[in-house]
Amino acid sequence: MNVHRSLGAAGGPGISEVPRRGRFAALLVVALALLTFIAVITPAAAARRAGGSVIVQFVNNSDRDVTAAGANQPEGCVIPFVPSVIPAGATASWTVAPCGSAYGAKATVSLFVQGEGNSTLQLGWDVPFTGPNVYTASAPTGYVISHIGGAEPNSTVRFAFDCNSTTCDGIPDAWKTDGVTLDPGDGSPAKFIDLKKMGADVNRPDVFIQLDWMANTAHSHAIAPAAIKQVVDAFKNSPYSKRQTGTGINLHIDAGPDSIMDFSTNTTWGTLSRAKALTETTNLGTKVDGLYQWNAFTTLKNATGGFRSTARTPIFHYAISAHNLEAGSGSSGISAGTPGSDFIVSMGSFTNQVGTVSEQAGTLMHELGHNLGLRHSGNSDLPNHEPQYFSVMNYSYQFGLATGTTTGLVDYSRQNLSLNETTLFENAYPPTTPLYDVSHYCPGVDGTVGKFVTVPSSKGAVDWDCNGKIATTSVSVDVNGDTQKTSLAGHDDWSELQLRGGSVGHQGANSGVSAPTLDNEAGPEDEAMDLPVDTTPPVTTAGTRPHLHRDGGDDQDEVVVTLSATDDISGVALTEYNLDGTGWTTYTGPITVRGQGRHELLYRSVDRAQNQEADQRLVLPIDCAPEWQHQPATGS
Repeated sequence: MNVHRSLGAAGGPGISEVPRRGRFAALLVVALALLTFIAVITPAAAARRAGGSVIVQFVNNSDRDVTAAGANQPEGCVIPFVPSVIPAGATASWTVAPCGSAYGAKATVSLFVQGEGNSTLQLGWDVPFTGPNVYTASAPTGYVISHIGGAEPNSTVRFAFDCNSTTCDGIPDAWKTDGVTLDPGDGSPAKFIDLKKMGADVNRPDVFIQLDWMANTAHSHAIAPAAIKQVVDAFKNSPYSKRQTGTGINLHIDAGPDSIMDFSTNTTWGTLSRAKALTETTNLGTKVDGLYQWNAFTTLKNATGGFRSTARTPIFHYAISAHNLEAGSGSSGISAGTPGSDFIVSMGSFTNQVGTVSEQAGTLMHELGHNLGLRHSGNSDLPNHEPQYFSVMNYSYQFGLATGTTTGLVDYSRQNLSLNETTLFENAYPPTTPLYDVSHYCPGVDGTVGKFVTVPSSKGAVDWDCNGKIATTSVSVDVNGDTQKTSLAGHDDWSELQLRGGSVGHQGANSGVSAPTLDNEAGPEDEAMDLPVDTTPPVTTAGTRPHLHRDGGDDQDEVVVTLSATDDISGVALTEYNLDGTGWTTYTGPITVRGQGRHELLYRSVDRAQNQEADQRLVLPIDCAPEWQHQPATGS
């Protein structure tokens, strides 16, 4: 008789006991059943355990930093947090995971694009435990964003953010190669813009300007071709190298049908031009509480047949060369935004009411610089007049940089050079490339107004304290004339240009009136603070008290010498003398020469531009001859 007993818990269900041989067979059947069950549920269970998590990789291929703006995260979490800043050219990664959610991970993240106002890009992910992973992405105008990967659990999804053109200049490549037809948005017909014929290049950044000008029968504010060429050449020869194999920027300035479009061939704009003359008005606009109002400018810009009607708004900067801004203003110009796309050149208070070529070129490039994101000190407006900041954005160099006897050069800063006014070494010249001449402030003497003097780079040293000597130890001087002694930070302008701003690179941008702008641009009074380049040394004259021998009196055992010096431009910094080879001494008053015999007095002066006069010689015989003799140092 076989007895059956339970293998389960006492009193519970179980597998009945069977003979030993049958027991192994029963266990095998159970094992096979369990394996079959596991095989059936493992894919789903594994997917559930692995699902809900992916690695997000964000590649910022654009030329702008992006910063975290906010997130909507109904499910899951981000490990670690999305970085607060993802610099241009950088890659950031984070993991999205369920973190206790029964659904998985789901969120939308917004990122600000720096320099684009409130423009944001958005990334989204929906990574559930079950079902496919879904990703979304959107970019502001002027940019593109794409994503690949991330379909499988624990995989990586890669978002790539970039400009919409090869060179990040805001002009799509297809527009450059094929031209583009755009709607002006003012009710006038769509316009075809043939950028290829205008010289646009997919592999090189392009900046376009339409430059209208005011004119009447007395004079015209059309910018001189030579001034335009200077600015075009400065961009062409610049060290700007972003997003291209070479260097430089193509600057295209439409200043009318007869203006030069290609200076290498002297091809004019002809029928491609839309720039034109505007009716002269003394003041283009008004000022309220120190802020320039853009209403009058905008009226001209949006007039029927005006700039807006050309449909060039997302491609061209728009500029007007006018007489003056508001009444009472002698400002050289103004920009509507930094960065921006509108600006004015106003030379009515300058030379001949239109400005010289140097004044025009420097101001045109200065105001365009504001549109491209630059300020008077590079990335800020203060301090100004920094000697080591070699840029037309600097008031000291707006109307032309110099190198030797070549003046009127235009450039943006090419290096980030700093200068500490509390610790200045006069025997070290700012290491610029190219070597531009330094302009620095020299305080007034005897109550006169201080000026900015230019020191040629060939000097190899800078007399910062304007005392006529190159100090062997550091000096502390206010070299930019702001009454402060601080550390002056430099700025590399060319590497920081923002080629997209205002309406440029932004289709559908607002055509309304720009926000009022602080009118703090250079005027004639600022230009007057900059002395011309001084290459002529001072002239020193010597006078003596009348010799008693010549008057028939008794012998005299002393002669009193008085020195006086003049300088036409920068002013005399130092007069010094050397009596009988005893060494050079700073002249402070009359020199008394005593003792019988023949005495030799050398003397010279140095001006504030560091021009040193050749040594002069005065021979003084005392009690040996009735006359004294004056001759050049080269004489005997």
